[in-house]
Amino acid sequence: MRVLKLLEEFRGRIIDAHCHIGSDQRFLLKGDVETILEAMNRYGIAKAFISAVQSIVQDFKEGNKRVLEAVRKYPNRFIGLVAVNPYYEDEAINELKKYVTLGFKGIKLHPFYFSIPMTCELTYKVLSVAEQLKVPVMIHSYDGGVEVSKIAHDFPNLTIVMYHMGGVKWKEGVDRVKKFDNVYVEVSSSIADVGMIEYAVKTLGSERVLFGSDMPYIDPSVSLGKILGSKISKYDMEVILCENAKKFM
Repeated sequence: MRVLKLLEEFRGRIIDAHCHIGSDQRFLLKGDVETILEAMNRYGIAKAFISAVQSIVQDFKEGNKRVLEAVRKYPNRFIGLVAVNPYYEDEAINELKKYVTLGFKGIKLHPFYFSIPMTCELTYKVLSVAEQLKVPVMIHSYDGGVEVSKIAHDFPNLTIVMYHMGGVKWKEGVDRVKKFDNVYVEVSSSIADVGMIEYAVKTLGSERVLFGSDMPYIDPSVSLGKILGSKISKYDMEVILCENAKKFM
C-alpha cells in the first residue's frame, strides 16, 4: 500500500529516462507508440526519452525516423534519442548531427547489439562529436561500468548516462563511476537486489540517479518498485523520478 500511495503522489510528474518504441518479435514484445503511451498513462509517467528498437537491432536510420515521427506526433510526451552505430563512421556522425539539430536531446549507444566496444577509435569519434554538441550519451552497460568509467575519464566534459547501473555487477558499476561527476546511473534491469537503490543514493547522491523503465522489454513497475520500495527519503525519490531527467530536456 505504501508504494501505491507514493506512486499516486508522483503521478503525472515522472520522467522515464530509458524507453524504446517498436516491437521486438524475438521476445514477442509489442512496443508500438500507443502501447507505450498506454503504459505511461497507467503508471503516471509524464514524459519518456525514447530510442527505437529498430535502430538498435536492425537499421538505425529507419529507427530514428520512427522516433522523429513519434516525437512530432506527441511532443509533450516523448523526447528523442538518436541511435547511431559507430561502425558507419561519417554516416553515423552525420545522422547524429542531423537529429540533434532537429531537437533530439541525447544519443543512444548499444555496444552489445552494435557489436562494437565503447572504447574503440570509431566510437570515440562519435563521442567527440557528442561532447562538442553538448548532448548526453546513454550507454547500455552490463559490464559493471568498465567501459563507462574509461569513457568518463577520457571525456570529462561529456555527460554520460550509464543505463542499467552496470547490470548484474551494479555495485561495481556504482563504485567505478563514483569519482566521475559527469556520469549518471539509470536503474532499469531485471536485477532487483535489495538495497541497490539505497547504495546508489548513498554512494553517488540522488542527484546522479535516474528512473528508467526500458519499455517494452521491462514493465515500468519493476523500476518503480525498486525506487518506491526502497528505504530512501521522499525527497530523494522525487529527485530520481521527477527532477534529474529535466537536466537533459
